[in-house]
Amino acid sequence: MYPLQNVFLWMNQVINVTSNFIGYSPQSETTFHTYPPPVIPDFDAYCNRFVPELDIPGARLHFTQFVAGGTNLSFPDNHPTCGIPHQVISSDICRVAMSVPTSESSEISLEAWLPVNYSGRFLSTANRGFSGCILYNELEFATSLGFASVGANNGHNGTSGFAFLNNPNAIADYAYRSVHTGVVAGKELVNSFYRSPFRKSYFLGCSSGGRQGFKEAQDFPTDFDGIVAGSPAFAFTRIISWGGALHKATGDPESDTFLTPELWAVVYDEVLRQCDALDGAKDGLLEDPNLCQFTPETLICSEGQTSDCLTGKQADTVRTIFSPFYGLDGRLLYPRMQPGINTKKHVPFYFEGIPWDLTEDWFRYVVYNDTTWDGRNFSVADAMFSASQNPSNIETWEGDLSAFAKNGGKILSYHGLQDFVISSEISQLYHAHVSRTMNLPPHELDDFYRLFYVSGMDHCRDGDGASAIGQDLGSSAGRDPNENALMAMVRWVEEGIPPEVLRGAKLSADGSVEYWRAHCKWPKRNHYTGPGSFTDEESWQCI
Repeated sequence: MYPLQNVFLWMNQVINVTSNFIGYSPQSETTFHTYPPPVIPDFDAYCNRFVPELDIPGARLHFTQFVAGGTNLSFPDNHPTCGIPHQVISSDICRVAMSVPTSESSEISLEAWLPVNYSGRFLSTANRGFSGCILYNELEFATSLGFASVGANNGHNGTSGFAFLNNPNAIADYAYRSVHTGVVAGKELVNSFYRSPFRKSYFLGCSSGGRQGFKEAQDFPTDFDGIVAGSPAFAFTRIISWGGALHKATGDPESDTFLTPELWAVVYDEVLRQCDALDGAKDGLLEDPNLCQFTPETLICSEGQTSDCLTGKQADTVRTIFSPFYGLDGRLLYPRMQPGINTKKHVPFYFEGIPWDLTEDWFRYVVYNDTTWDGRNFSVADAMFSASQNPSNIETWEGDLSAFAKNGGKILSYHGLQDFVISSEISQLYHAHVSRTMNLPPHELDDFYRLFYVSGMDHCRDGDGASAIGQDLGSSAGRDPNENALMAMVRWVEEGIPPEVLRGAKLSADGSVEYWRAHCKWPKRNHYTGPGSFTDEESWQCI
């Protein structure tokens, strides 16, 4: 258990600290220090016969494979729940697959994708949910930008938590060992392949992957020079319990507390009516949900009204969801679901009337080792017991990042304000925790740790606004560091130019840019000042 409740006081204070930002003007395009890639004659033949020289006992090479650019590469051995049966490869790579032990009785499966256009940069990808899945799409995104990239399976296969049952090694792999082991092995493999050391090391991940990035900064501060971590699953056991609490609040579909998708659409319209204009613009997006103190009781049915309204019990459900989750001792367990999530477009799985699968998996296979545990029986006492366990310190709530900062490391974190999976408020609570722990005000944390909120971004990507910040394949409008979060991190590490804003593009179905918006560095917030259109980037100001 960690004391989060007093963070709200800090938040209210820091939100009121307004130093005017004169607006965004794009920096001139930076020419990075480039390194000539190692010359590897007959790259395809060299790849197919490559045997890595690794100083890692027990590591086993499965295969090396040259993959030509343009290939639609299939993954027949990938677990079907991983949902990535194939991936188009944009440039020539050498694919290396191997296993690396994490203990006497556990191991990870690892792949390294080594591009012919290697930039001298190493990158580790991450995972999502409980997934034991290598994210091949993120490997492709990274290698297309010249990074030699690795990904691992978290020590198990598939997206279920069943592997954790009576298996502390699997839990430890998931909590931290998979990424760190993959980094150690991956760096040796990259250096062996190119016959020269990498120059800089980077991390890219979101959701559970965002948590993995911060876990690396907390526990292995020399692994990376730059970490891009989106929507981090901080306070991990408590977000799992929060999912159980949200289902408890809505109840089953037959319950008088349950809201149908049609009613959630009504709620969303009312949230916008009450709060959309608080940032100066009625554009369907909330730039700062902290300003929105939503009153669901306005939707209670008037006498004779039978549709598009709520009962008192349903209004109580909505108020519970948009309120913090507290423990039996009155301490904060997890912040509220932030208003502004688009429940008109999709109802979060917490609200669907069935227990969240991650909640059931964690309590069945980790907390109680009881495969019959039913999420419908969840209680606050369960949440507190789970938090007290914190296996392998999976909470990832350490506030002292001084070793990472001293090593010269940089963290660029982002969180979507329409995130319906992980409350965006948890990112500012952790930022506040670091600020207090290190005794540094936010502007001094900026030297190594910057947090950006992205209005109109769902969980990690997509959404109603300018959510394409260059965080993954299909969420990038270009490679320029003014348009791409990963390359902005490279510029920060290698040129010493930190991002003041995080520019996002609203992409149309064909990938063209509809408009740009410069997302602000916390604790500043975006405000529409005009006089142009809401889609005019220069009509917004960070205050």
